Amino acid sequence: MSYVKQLLGMFFLVIVVCGGPFMLYTVKEEIVFAPEEIVVHSVFLIQQIASGSLGTYYLGENERSIAEDIVPFAMNTFKLLFSSVSIAVVASLVFGLFLQRFRMVRQLQKVLNLVATIPDFILIFMSILAAVGFYKLTNIRIITLSPTSDSANDWFPMTLLAIGPTIFLMKVISLKYVQIGGEDYIKTALAKGMGIWHVLTHHVYKNIKPFLVADLKKTIAITVANLFIVEYLLNVVGLTRFIFSKDGGYQFNAAVMGLLGIILLSILVYVLIRAVLYLFERVAVYK
Repeated sequence: MSYVKQLLGMFFLVIVVCGGPFMLYTVKEEIVFAPEEIVVHSVFLIQQIASGSLGTYYLGENERSIAEDIVPFAMNTFKLLFSSVSIAVVASLVFGLFLQRFRMVRQLQKVLNLVATIPDFILIFMSILAAVGFYKLTNIRIITLSPTSDSANDWFPMTLLAIGPTIFLMKVISLKYVQIGGEDYIKTALAKGMGIWHVLTHHVYKNIKPFLVADLKKTIAITVANLFIVEYLLNVVGLTRFIFSKDGGYQFNAAVMGLLGIILLSILVYVLIRAVLYLFERVAVYK
């Protein structure tokens, strides 16, 4: 029952956020506050859902059904989210935990710590500029910046989206590795002749995992924040297309479905990553 209440609360929160442009706007330099507009649009949306339709939206001059497009859009967004968060988790465990003792990896982390001082949206813009420069040098196109064309590939948006969460999570894991590595029980395990991989897997990982799980939600939040920028700039056909229409005006039904879909996909990604970590523990840690 509590989950139902949370979902309903999330739904109404999304409606309030998406209804902001209708509720608060300016007319002849005067601020107009019209909360009844949210009620009108919300009632219409609920009527559309009750009738088995999610309404329509305009893509340029073409009117399209939200119900027909939401599944393929959601699949593309899910692929980006899940792949990017998976890259962040795997890279942070590999380089922040299992390969931490190698000098080259520690030097790489110092470079990433410097990169972490740069905001994510600037890193994304710099990567796009680098891709444009690469195209001018090699005539190989890896991105599409035309608003009338879709993304040229999946791996480039996925890579851009993984930069921010990977740097964040690797920094967290590396810090906890240094703290836990100096504990007495780790030194005792090594003194007893246990192998370094055994100690890392069965002792260090078990103590790092609570911090990894605790920061997993933050990692997904960073990924979702960057998702809006990456999908918009690289013309990825995803759920943000419902929210940011390049050719049409703001559309309430589409914005609600897009934002709600992204939130639900974020929850799904969190559950799946937790399931993958559980399988890893069953296979490698508690075997």
